[in-house]
Amino acid sequence: MGNINELCDDLLVKILLQIPTEEVVATSLLSRRWRSVWKLVPKLDFRDYSYKYHATSAVPSEFIDKFLERNVAPALETLHLNLYHLRDYSPESFEKWVNVAVARNVLDLNLLYCLHCRYPIRFPTSLYTHETLVVLRLRGTIIDDVPSKTRLRSLKTLSLRDMSFSSDQTVDRFLSCFPVLETLVVRGWIASNVKTYSICVPSLRSLDVEELVGGYADPRYDHGYVIDAPRLKFLHMVDHFSGFCSLVNVPEELEAEIHLRFCDSDKLLGSLTSAKQLSLCLKPQMDSCLKGDFDQLVFLELCVMCSLDWLNVILKHSPKLRALRLSRTRHSCQNSRNVRTNWERPICIPECLTSSLETVEWIAYEGTEEEENVVKYLLENGNLCFKKRWRKAVYGKFSYEILRLGRG
Repeated sequence: MGNINELCDDLLVKILLQIPTEEVVATSLLSRRWRSVWKLVPKLDFRDYSYKYHATSAVPSEFIDKFLERNVAPALETLHLNLYHLRDYSPESFEKWVNVAVARNVLDLNLLYCLHCRYPIRFPTSLYTHETLVVLRLRGTIIDDVPSKTRLRSLKTLSLRDMSFSSDQTVDRFLSCFPVLETLVVRGWIASNVKTYSICVPSLRSLDVEELVGGYADPRYDHGYVIDAPRLKFLHMVDHFSGFCSLVNVPEELEAEIHLRFCDSDKLLGSLTSAKQLSLCLKPQMDSCLKGDFDQLVFLELCVMCSLDWLNVILKHSPKLRALRLSRTRHSCQNSRNVRTNWERPICIPECLTSSLETVEWIAYEGTEEEENVVKYLLENGNLCFKKRWRKAVYGKFSYEILRLGRG
């Protein structure tokens, strides 16, 4: 068996890419062969909360400085800074590190800052003209203004967490700078000066939005989203605050997972009638009705805590539905108040129940009278496979019961 020291530099660098940067630098102590290999690694991934800081080590900012100064890789492909102890850094340091990365053609950049910091951390100006960046993840950054000539032509993945934008218009202008953006993640924007978070990105394929709270919180009816994404394929939206969500331009073939406490649910679902897969945690309005059919829908998941009232309505309007899942969502509606009314047995049997529906799965089934009534109705009127996953005392573990009735 050969000695690892006999491997070429390229193979050693591939090995070092798999371990944290602090350990990468420490390999220089192994032997003379390893003394300079770490300088060839085109990646700095630094998390100060896991940095082993002691009397003989460099302070975090010095560690980052020295790595960037001594690195001789042809390009610095990845720079990930996950910084919680921001009192140890200055705004000038952040700007300097990003400038070095931009000068060295960084492709993947993470700037994740703790929210409670001494200095406001503003979006680095050098990034506005960095046209080769492919991935950008930000947290705790302030964006006051966006230069008119900004254009990040290669950016495909963008994550915005706990950002502070100066206005609605700043969000519009910022998102317009990414002509090939495909994946967008948004977290924690309600605390900023933005009321209407407008996402107008023609190239967008995947949108993931979350604004979560524990327990019950009063809605902010003047806060919400407008989504204009004609190429969108997947929409994941969880929001316990916003009062509206408008889908003004989304494609017909869309997979959507929606968990909203406050909005015009009838209008929202009316924008999703061409979806093939839907996952809903969405309370109906009084006297809810749908305009149009879900004529492409083949998979439906409903939260039994707040959305079971939609069951009769959507089944009636989904002639091609093949799979139904009823569950208690991970976003926990049980902490909300007045989330739903009682399920009522419908007078008319929906078409899908007698023709297309093949499987029904109930996750965290508890066997209440209402749940038994729903199961009885589905089994009496459909030829399907029914699987119940019973909730046990130990959280996260379920027992299974499968009822099969062969189709005609």
